[in-house]
Formats: sequence, C-alpha cells, structure tokens
Amino acid sequence: MSPSDPQRRRRSFLGLQRRPPNRFKQVQRNIRKESEGKLPLSWYGGRDILTKENWKYLIDKRNPKEILETMDKLEEKARLREAGVPIPGTFLVLETEEDIERYSQWLGNQTTGFVVKPSKGHGGSGVLVVNRRVAQRFILTSGKGVEASFLIRHANRILEGAYTKKVPDRAIVEERLVLSRKLRELRPPGLLDIRVVVYRGFPIMAMTRLPTKRSGGRANIHQGAIGAGISISEGRIIAATYIRRTIKRHPTSGKGLLGFRFNMWEDILEIASEAGSCMNMGFVGVDLTVAEGHGVVVLEVNKRPGLEIQNANRSGMKRRIKWVDRYLRKNKISEKEIGTGIKAELSRNWDSDGWKKPLAVQEEE
Repeated sequence: MSPSDPQRRRRSFLGLQRRPPNRFKQVQRNIRKESEGKLPLSWYGGRDILTKENWKYLIDKRNPKEILETMDKLEEKARLREAGVPIPGTFLVLETEEDIERYSQWLGNQTTGFVVKPSKGHGGSGVLVVNRRVAQRFILTSGKGVEASFLIRHANRILEGAYTKKVPDRAIVEERLVLSRKLRELRPPGLLDIRVVVYRGFPIMAMTRLPTKRSGGRANIHQGAIGAGISISEGRIIAATYIRRTIKRHPTSGKGLLGFRFNMWEDILEIASEAGSCMNMGFVGVDLTVAEGHGVVVLEVNKRPGLEIQNANRSGMKRRIKWVDRYLRKNKISEKEIGTGIKAELSRNWDSDGWKKPLAVQEEE
C-alpha cells in the first residue's frame, strides 16, 4: 500500500475530497462559514455539491434517452396541456414557406406583444420577445425597434436550423406574458422567471432569474441576469448572485432582494411538481412565472437543468437528492403513487428541517 493511501482514506472518511471545482466557490464559502473551518476552500462541499459528473449520471439514470433526443418544446406543450398545467397560448407554428406567408400576414394585423422561439432550441438561443408595436415597428425587450421583415428573417433562420446546429426546426409564435403586479416590487426590466429543479416529482431547489440592463431584459444568467436562491419552505429569496458575485440589491433598480417572498408559492411548487411528473423524466428544471391575468404559468421544462442554481442558493443538491431517494426506498413506494400536493408539502417540510437528518441516518446505516 502506498504512503498516500491512508491519507486518501482519511480524507474520504471526513468528506474532505478536493472537489468540486471553483465554479461552486460560493457554495463552498457558505459551507466553510457554517462549519467555522479554516481549511482551503477546495476541501469543502464534496458531500453536498452536485458536480458535472454527478449531473451526467443523474440525467442518464433518470431521463430516458429517447425522450432526451426526441422531445421538443411543441411536444412539451402538448404534454403539459394534456396534464392541465397552465402554459402560454400558441398563436402559430411555422414549418413551411406557406406558414411563413401566413406569419407575414399575421404580423400585419398584430398590435400586441408576442414571443418567437425555436422548438428544439436550448439555453434561450433564438428566443425573440416583442413587447409591443408602435406604428410600423415592433419593439423588442431590449428597446430596439425592428421592421416586420426582421421578424420574418428570424423565423426563417429558425426553420433553417440556425439555433439547432443546422438541423431543420419549427418556430413557435406564442403569447407574451406580463409580470403580475404582485411581483413588480422587484422591478426587473423584463419578465422574471422561477426555476424549480424537480427530482422524481419532488421540488428540491428553486431560484428566480431576474433580468437586468446587462442581460437586455432577458432572464438568462449567462447573459447577465441575476440568479437569486429561493427557500423551498417559505418561497423567500435567501441569497443572490450576479456575474458570480454575491449581491443584496438589484444592480439596475437598486431594490433590495433578500427576504422577498413570492406569493402563490404553494401553487408554484405543486405546478412545478406536476409539470416535471408529466414529462416522464426524473430530473428536470421547470421554468415558471406569475403572469397578470393568468396566475402561475409554466414557460418551459428543461431536460438538462443547469448547476448554477447551487451557487444561487449557497447550497448543494446532492443531499436533497439522497433525501428523496431514501424516503421512497424506505416507504417502498414509487414517486407515481404520491400526489403533487403531497410532494410539494413534503419538500417544504424537509427544507424547513435543513435537509440534514436523512444524510446523518444514511451515514449511520
């Protein structure tokens, strides 16, 4: 046995592996702060942070390959609609030259806002949001005014596969939602959304993505939006990150973020649970918003939810995933045997408890 083996075993026993990498340093700092430790930052979080390797394993295990490869946004919407999950209305689906001609005529009569998106796109690529029409120009979320010809070219680019690696696609023209007045206190320059990670039907982690001037009014963290962690138990913002920096106020509006509570939180969790369950996938990210005149609406279900949500919450997901697995295994039941309301209630209770007891029990066992 090499001299390093005992040290490696001791590090493994203490959970002090030199993982995960620095992309999770905000989580690691919080873990080190709570433990009052003085070890290097890279030694913290190995037991709780879901790494890229863990993420790939979960997707392979919980999300059937055939669904990952074939399901697009149109099929998502069909499944959500069939399950009774509220979604934005669809105006048009564009696939042929005749559809583009119909779209051109539709634009001539359109006076309100709408959204154009690729059916197979991901990461927000190719999504175009029109806020309103002023005379002959359509005003985008960024404030830029464009002609109808610009919108037609964009739709043609979608069909040609510009956002799907040259694979021909369909374009969806759907209803543009307006943020509920009850959430405008946060004053984002666009439509905020709420991402709920749903594991085997249980909502285990949540955040809101708040548009900023830097993100051009879009709720995309990689383009400069804020990622703010939300407690599952109360629906309150508990931490926020902006360009990988911890913040307490919105950089555009100056509005304080910490402690803000989302109304209809119980509904948000239940609808997220239902949306995740009807996809027949075990690990998804459900994107929702609270829209004026609609209430809670599901915008999209992401088949490969990102890991940045852990930094936004200053917490890892691994402990929460183990909790769900152990609960189902201990009670000898399938997630399909539990209603979405019960799943949401259980998740709230577990979050109130800090997601700590099951991990301790697992280690004892």
